[in-house]
Amino acid sequence: MKNVISQVLFSDLRLIFNELQIRMDKPHIKFFVQVDSLLKETEVLTDKVKLSQILINLISNALKFTVSGKVECKCSVETNKLNFEVSDTGIGIPENKQKFIFERFAQIENIEMNIHGGTGLGLPIVKGLVNLLNGKLWLKSIPDQGSTFSFSIPLKKATDTPITKPEFPINYNINYQDKTILIVEDDPINADYLKELLIPTKACLEFARNGKEAIHMAVELKPHLIFMDIGLPDITGYEAVIKIKQHSPGMKIIAQTAYATNEDKEKALNVGCAGYISKPLKAQTILSILNQYLK
Repeated sequence: MKNVISQVLFSDLRLIFNELQIRMDKPHIKFFVQVDSLLKETEVLTDKVKLSQILINLISNALKFTVSGKVECKCSVETNKLNFEVSDTGIGIPENKQKFIFERFAQIENIEMNIHGGTGLGLPIVKGLVNLLNGKLWLKSIPDQGSTFSFSIPLKKATDTPITKPEFPINYNINYQDKTILIVEDDPINADYLKELLIPTKACLEFARNGKEAIHMAVELKPHLIFMDIGLPDITGYEAVIKIKQHSPGMKIIAQTAYATNEDKEKALNVGCAGYISKPLKAQTILSILNQYLK
């Protein structure tokens, strides 16, 4: 499936990094995103899901091996290709080990890396996904200074391709006009996307931009369903869920996050969420949730 790259991708990266910071307990690591101004003005066709997963894995790997400093994600545009790089100020990789870094289950014989748990499956997956996008992947790293993972993929412009809004399958007759859905999302682009997905349901849509606002609106409005983003600016989505469930134990809340793991799913269910979905959101997934919890 070809998708148009938008700023949603780079907004998601910030959410992903914030969630990873919380999970790895590294609030002191800085994150920077630098996007070529040409990309902001150019609609590009690629597989957004694969591209997102590549960047997620590289950012996760960078944060994992960075004790202090920063992680930076850059994107630049050339005539016929897109260039990406994820750099860090971490422990680095010895030159004689770099050729093995993309092998499945690679374990660098370095005491610091062993402490951090090896390279795991993230980098081999990155290599496979870059290959599927007909791209090239390379690494530059200096021990004790950091690493830069770079990849390029072919540039395919979408100038003549119409951008369509997300739609539910036309063979479904959806009508939830007597239901209220609360969307908790601090990123306006992501909120608008979910809004477009839910408009065909005819449900009453309400929006909260942070956890405290979500708690207040949930108590006042008593919505039939809540889509709760986990990476909120004031308190985590998990904390908001706990507070809401204290007031309304039967409230149906669906956790949504940009970075999906079994640990995230388990935590969401443990705090009282009825379900769990990961970004990018798909119309069919949303439809299944509505059919399950609103009918």
